Amino acid sequence: MMPRVTIITVVRNDESHIRETIVSALAQSGVEVQYLVLDGASTDGTAEIIRSFANHLDYWHSKPDLGMYDAMNQAIAMADGEWISILNSGDTYVTSTSLADAIAKAEAETTVIFGHSIEVNDEWNRELRAVPDTSLLRFAPTFRHGSALIRTDVQKSHLFDLDKTDRLGYALDWEMLHRLWREGYKFQMVDTFIEAYRAEGTSNHPYRNLLYNYRITSSEANNKLPYVGYLLKNAAVECLKSSCLYNFTHSFILEYMVNSVIPHIPFWSWRRAYLRLVGMKIGKGSFIMKKNYLINANRISIGEHSHINTQCILDGRGGITIGSSVSISHRVNIMTGSHDYKSRNFQGTFKPIVIEDYAWIGVGATILQGVTIGKGAVVCAGAVVTKDVQDYAVVAGVPAQIIDFRPEDLDYECKWDVPLT
Repeated sequence: MMPRVTIITVVRNDESHIRETIVSALAQSGVEVQYLVLDGASTDGTAEIIRSFANHLDYWHSKPDLGMYDAMNQAIAMADGEWISILNSGDTYVTSTSLADAIAKAEAETTVIFGHSIEVNDEWNRELRAVPDTSLLRFAPTFRHGSALIRTDVQKSHLFDLDKTDRLGYALDWEMLHRLWREGYKFQMVDTFIEAYRAEGTSNHPYRNLLYNYRITSSEANNKLPYVGYLLKNAAVECLKSSCLYNFTHSFILEYMVNSVIPHIPFWSWRRAYLRLVGMKIGKGSFIMKKNYLINANRISIGEHSHINTQCILDGRGGITIGSSVSISHRVNIMTGSHDYKSRNFQGTFKPIVIEDYAWIGVGATILQGVTIGKGAVVCAGAVVTKDVQDYAVVAGVPAQIIDFRPEDLDYECKWDVPLT
């Protein structure tokens, strides 16, 4: 039998986005859906749009409430699914099987399943990957509430605490999740994109976010100093980001120095030290030749004994992960950034690229966003890779297609010991 999920949408005065949210929820497959839509007495056309879907909804109303968390608590009381998913107005599921995929990948004893999100605005969208280390929840959320599913029986006994509204505002969802984490319920990350959310939402207030986060995470702590330190450090970062000097400093460190100064240093050990300093992860024995162009080097990770030849472009804006014993030949383009050609606003898109151990990327090849190159795979010279390449496959052409397979007993390291390169 398919798992049953209660999807809850709360809304007030959002006629611009409520339709796409409802359509996304109703399109979920692989799960049995109970869909509840609670409108807080909208004065625009929101209620009329919801009414047009009435035959497809398990319950809806349009009447006054005490805010979105009061409406969510009302809906939770009506939930009869095994899991609860909150899909706020303006947000959508990434695919029609987002919920089914997440549940299928979770272990039986999990209470909170969480996955990845996509942040969307009119200019670009980017993937935000959840962090699997749940110990980090001690200090801050590592995933979005909308990209989580919570067991219904637990959610019913852990409602949003409306008594804390004045103190925590829009952060009552994080307070509830942190409460579950403190009480020892099992959280599990699944490698699935669940929610796409609009960046200009209710909680898009960085300083207020930090204050609410401090109040939540430190509330039960005897020693509040680590939480104060976390608050001050991140407040300083936000202050720098809002400064007129931020763009200049960011570009100087990650653009000018990385691509105009560091490549002229003939000693790899010196270049490596700077790249690590700005946040690039470079494993033991790996080597990057001079005259490469790195975009957002701080979002690039390289394993051990891998080699990147000269005149390559590594676009780290969406995140690049390169494994161990990987050989990347001359003039290879690894592009995580692109644009949606169907977008009226020429919307930018950023998706990660993964190149697994023992892969070999030939001269002049191009790897496009969102692609995973499997273990031991070979991308032939000049190929353009637009979709995932399976382990040990050899691909060629535009777009790249499988032409052969490689032996699976690979055991070597990419070594380069030529000085001054």
